[in-house]
Parts: sequence; C-alpha cells; structure tokens
Amino acid sequence: MLKLANAFSLNMLNTEVETHVLVTKRISKEEAKELLKEGFENYIGHKDIANVVSNELGLPVEMNEKRPNLMFQLEDLVVVAQYIGPRLPEGATELPANARIDYFTVQIVDWNKEGKI
Repeated sequence: MLKLANAFSLNMLNTEVETHVLVTKRISKEEAKELLKEGFENYIGHKDIANVVSNELGLPVEMNEKRPNLMFQLEDLVVVAQYIGPRLPEGATELPANARIDYFTVQIVDWNKEGKI
C-alpha cells in the first residue's frame, strides 16, 4: 500500500517483531509526484504541511483530520515529505525562506519475530 507521511518514527513499526530491515531512499520531488499521482493513503496530520506538500507536488493533499497512526506492513511503501526549516506560519501554502521539504521512500524489506535475519 502506498502511503504519504510527513515524518518517520520507530513507533510506526510492529512492536511484536524484534528485527525490521528497512530501506530508505532520498527521492526527488518529481519522483515523489510520480509515485503518488495514482493515489495514496494520507497520514499528514498538520494542515500547513499538507498545504505546502500539495502546492509543491501539484497534487491534492489535505490534512488527515483523524490523525491515524501509521503502522508499517511488509507491503507498504511510504513516501515521507520531511519538512526542514523554521516553524511554518499559520495558513502557509508555500515554503518560507531557508526551508525545504526532502522526500524519501521508506519500506520494510524483511522482518523477523525471533530477531534473526
């Protein structure tokens, strides 16, 4: 399942599993747009980040008001739009000076309940 988030946390991993093997990859804004253009589950719970990502990618990204917890599954590919910069002003739709969004993919490629890979 393709998912969009604005952060990655170890809390997103299955706690019943001892060992997770993850692959992260920095991708371009264009690669992120290409991946997401066919649809995705949205886990962005911050309105201004959603507005900025939507504007940057030219795709509809709205704040997920339910703010669900993202729990990684083996079949998931998560695009992370990582905001780096000063606090966004309320109502922002564009990046302020000295700010950027770096895009990454995160995927579990293997896990093992016994901690052995």
